[in-house]
This record gives sequence, structure tokens and C-alpha cells, in this order.
Amino acid sequence: MELMNKDLLTLKINMNKDLISYKQDPALVAAINKLYSRNDAMNVPSLLPERKLDFDEVQRLLKPAVVNKVDSKPITVQKGNENKAVIIKKIENILKNIDNSAERGVSPKLVIRNQRLWSNCIYDLDRVTLKSMNSAKTTKLVYSNNEDKTRFNMIVFVLTKIHELLSKNITVTRRELFYQNVSRFVSQTKLDTAVRDACCLLETPPWSLGVVATAKGLIAGPIKIYNSDGSILDCNVAGGTLIPQDIVGITKFETTAKYILLVEKDAIFQKLLDEGALIRLAPVIILTGKGYPDVCTRQLLYRLVCELRLQALALVDADPHGYEIYLTYKYGSLAQSHLSDSLACTSLLLLGASYQDLMTLVPTPARLTLTAIDRRKLTALINRPYLNTPIGGPIKEDLRRMLERGLKAELEAVVPYSVAMSDSYIPSKIIAADFLG
Repeated sequence: MELMNKDLLTLKINMNKDLISYKQDPALVAAINKLYSRNDAMNVPSLLPERKLDFDEVQRLLKPAVVNKVDSKPITVQKGNENKAVIIKKIENILKNIDNSAERGVSPKLVIRNQRLWSNCIYDLDRVTLKSMNSAKTTKLVYSNNEDKTRFNMIVFVLTKIHELLSKNITVTRRELFYQNVSRFVSQTKLDTAVRDACCLLETPPWSLGVVATAKGLIAGPIKIYNSDGSILDCNVAGGTLIPQDIVGITKFETTAKYILLVEKDAIFQKLLDEGALIRLAPVIILTGKGYPDVCTRQLLYRLVCELRLQALALVDADPHGYEIYLTYKYGSLAQSHLSDSLACTSLLLLGASYQDLMTLVPTPARLTLTAIDRRKLTALINRPYLNTPIGGPIKEDLRRMLERGLKAELEAVVPYSVAMSDSYIPSKIIAADFLG
């Protein structure tokens, strides 16, 4: 056992020596510098739509990125307090209207934009955006209708809870809110739906309502995150660190990184760190949402790209789920279409693994056959309206070819050898600018 420990220690020392003496390929350095100088990492669509834009849409397009938010903190606090007062007033008006209807003997009702229809969204600003109340198809919840009553009551309860949170200036995670009211909601999904409905009614993101998502993502690299409570999160640690829950509470980023590598899975994230990717691919920030991304990870990626002017590259499996995860980061999701202005990272590029990687790099025995579920998901992805664009076209073609051949593969099959992902696969893709999106 002692001999094994000595051998392991020797191996670690040798690896550290290799990393310290490691010298990057000049071609990779030049390619990273080219990424850093890109001007399209600002989430502004290259082509404006032909239709007339709303005032809010124009404001969002013209919104400058804030590199240092510490200086603007007093203004942010004041504006936040004003927003809270507006939201509280909105809630009181909604609840008052419900009471007035009941007093008049009229069954109370709530009208909400339907977030289950792709036709209820617009896509011409390079993201999935829920239509305004005037043009969107709506769902009417009537209290006297037995099918609507439970959902109606849940929304009213969430509105009341939000009023309390904002009045007391406190926050709660969705998970905490669920466990405080298990008998009322029964499942986390029902609570999430009620929070989403409340956000739609108030036209406000959940993080402005005192209800925050539980963070599950990890971040690693040469970056420090400054929070409003005075704490500083240094992400340059072994194994990475959990991203903050309160992304809105981040006041400033400090980094020497020149790009962001977004990784689908925790296993690949840890593999890259073990291979010394922070040195071999430096200077880079590596981020993962550990599978299908949570709101916190998407929100953090959006802020990093916008405020630091960094290009983000996505590394996902060459399968329907990997592509869907990439598309969620880039365009947003149907369920969160009302939040896409703060979540969709429209400049995100797909580094790999592409269909071409699957067919050229994966050995035949390691290629997997698509299941019936995979085929249905691919068909649904191909029919997504936002892929009917010059940018989305190549991605759509990849999905079509994958469906035709009936094959898929995981990243581990694309690059099965130790250190090859950091030393060969990723550098060659960056040098060749072999991206989609």
C-alpha cells in the first residue's frame, strides 16, 4: 500500500511538472485571441426583423453591457426598491379584482398567456420570446370551473407568498417553498407551474419576486465573482465550485479568461479539469449545468457573455438530448419563453460533438442506434421554428442527417483516450473554427 501511495504521489508530481512546463500550440493561441476579438458575442441579432419592434424590444437591443456593476450599485438598489413597490401594487390589484368579483357574485378569473404552444412565441430576435398579451393565445382560469380551481388557488397562494417575500425583503428557493407547503402542491412540478404562471401575470422574472432557483451548475477557471453581500467567490479551485444561487446579486466579475467552454455533463467537466484543461486550453472559463440546464446556470452564462464580451462554445453529446441542451442555452425554452431576454445566449456556438464528428471520429462499435424516443425528439427539434434561419439551418441539417442514419454517440466515444480532449479534439476544433450556430 505504501508503495502504491508513493507511485501515486510521483505520478501527481510528474503531471504537475508537465502542466507547469506546458506550452500551448501557437496556432491555438492565435485562434483563442481571434475568439476573444469577436464582436458578435453581444447577443444582438445580425439581422433585424421586418416587423415593427416594440419599445421594450428596442431598449433591450440597445442595452449596453455593464462591465463593472459595483459603481452602479446604489442606483441598482434604488431601482430594485422601486420595482418591488410596483410588483407589490400589481399583486394587490390582482387580489383586489378577485375579491371584487366574488363580492359581486361573479366567479373570479385569471387570464394567462399560454406557454405550451410554440405558435405563441416569436423567433425573429434570435431567441424564443413569448408574444405580448395582445397577440398571444391565452388561457382563462375560472374559479367556478372544477378543472381550473386547483391551479387558480395555487397561483393565488404564490402571489400572496411573493407579496410577503417582497414586503419583508427576503428570498426563498423553490425547493424550500415546496417543502413548506407539500400538502398544498403535492409535487415540485405543480409549484414550478404556479410560479411560472405568477411570473407571466406580473410580467416579471422569478428572481425579482423573491423566489430563486436552486443552483446545480459548476464553474471553474480564472474568474472571481463579487456578490452584493460582500462575499467573493474564487472559481480557480480544484474540481470547480458551485455557481451562486442569486445571480442578480452578483455585482462584478474579474477574469483573465478569453472565452467560455460550456460543457453538457459533469463527467466531462471533471475529466477536463483532471486533464489540466484550465492550463492546456487557457485562458478559459469552464461551465456546466450538469445535464439539462437550470435557470441559474443559463442566467450566469448570459451575464458572463454579455458583460465580459466573451465568446462561449458548447460541448455536448452527439445525440438528440445533447443538441436540445445546446438549443436551450442558445435560443431558450418554451416553458421559460417569458424569461428569454435574461437567459438565451444567442451568440453561443456549438463546438461539438457534431454529426460530422460522430461519423468521422467515433469507431463503428461505439456508435449507438437511435431509440424510438430519440427519433421523436429529433423530429420535434427539426420542427422548431427558430431553426428555419441562416444560422439555424446547418444545425437543422445535422439533426436531419442524424435521423436519417439513425446513429448517435456520447462525447466519451468521440474522444476515448486520456488527455486527447484537451490536447487534440478541442484545440483542433478551435483552430479550424469548426463551429455551428
